[in-house]
Amino acid sequence: MARSIGTQEPFDHLLKILLLGNSGVGKSSLLNRFASDEFEDNSQPTIGVDFKVKYVNVGGKRVKLTIWDTAGQERFRTLTSSYYRGAQGVIFTYDVTRPDTFSDLDDIWMRELDMYSTVENSVKMVVANKIDLESREVSKMMGLPAT
Repeated sequence: MARSIGTQEPFDHLLKILLLGNSGVGKSSLLNRFASDEFEDNSQPTIGVDFKVKYVNVGGKRVKLTIWDTAGQERFRTLTSSYYRGAQGVIFTYDVTRPDTFSDLDDIWMRELDMYSTVENSVKMVVANKIDLESREVSKMMGLPAT
């Protein structure tokens, strides 16, 4: 259950997680689905940054997650660079119907993380979004990591 920032619930650990990727790939939809258990497929572009708080129980410990939804538009990238600091986890998101969003993960978003991150061993995850759409252009094989 998502909690507002003003709620002072006890927790054992605090984790900051970033959602990164191009505009329109579905970062806000992922965040809303996870944090609020809501789905809205026509959300407005994020301006600057937005975030939600979610509490989860892991191994008997209460973990407070602050999940930061960054704007994907280039004009907001200078604003969001400060939000990289202290992030222990990063979720890189792309849209399987737009190949440029997949290539930009490496060309833009992972490079920005390298430039601005202050956590050396942050956990990184890649999420392929919009896999339910017929017009898929990024195959499953393309999305798999090289071994």
